[in-house]
Amino acid sequence: MKHMLLVALIIMLGASAGCSSALSPDDRTSDDIHAFSIQNVQIIDKIDEAVAPEGEAFLVIKYEIENLQSQDDSFWQWTDQLELEANEEYYDPTFIETLDGQLWATSLLKNEKKAGYIAFTVPEDIRDFKLTFTLPTSQTEAIYKFRPIDKRISINADSILTRLEQIERTKRIPLIGGPLASFSSSPIRYLGTILVPEDEIPELMDQTVGLDEDAKRQVIEDYLIAHGLCRLE
Repeated sequence: MKHMLLVALIIMLGASAGCSSALSPDDRTSDDIHAFSIQNVQIIDKIDEAVAPEGEAFLVIKYEIENLQSQDDSFWQWTDQLELEANEEYYDPTFIETLDGQLWATSLLKNEKKAGYIAFTVPEDIRDFKLTFTLPTSQTEAIYKFRPIDKRISINADSILTRLEQIERTKRIPLIGGPLASFSSSPIRYLGTILVPEDEIPELMDQTVGLDEDAKRQVIEDYLIAHGLCRLE
């Protein structure tokens, strides 16, 4: 019996040693050859002229690779070292023509760092992701779990449309509508980000008054694009 307990304990210790807690995007992982870190993670539905298919969005990760050696590094296909998972599904990288700085493959000079993007096309309703990066020389795996910043233009446009409609309804209240709308005015925000400053709301309302829903959305999307609120940071 003691022998069986000892074997079970060894197995449990081995299993514990083989598991590592997930990293956050701010964490850096390395071996003696390379270092890897995630700098930025965003989900977005439009990158310049590239538009995600209906019901999907682009997950864009900005990451950095560093050569820790005192000699030049070999050429590596970094996309082979990255594996994205969400809801028990795996996703392959998506090359986007208009996205500058995509880091798919590169060699590094001694002690050189390079940062760039990798994009994936994922279902738009997924929020939590897991990225596994395998250090190519040691084959050590680092697992990152994260929830990306939401930069989707459709979500931002919905927030603005909803708020403009609320202001319009308030203004239609007899006698007190105008003063009440002015008194309760504030910037239009989404997830803490100011989408429309308070002083720009009246002009945006003037541009959308009398338009149908599709035309209003086009005006608002043009506004978001012009103010960099649907592009990568």
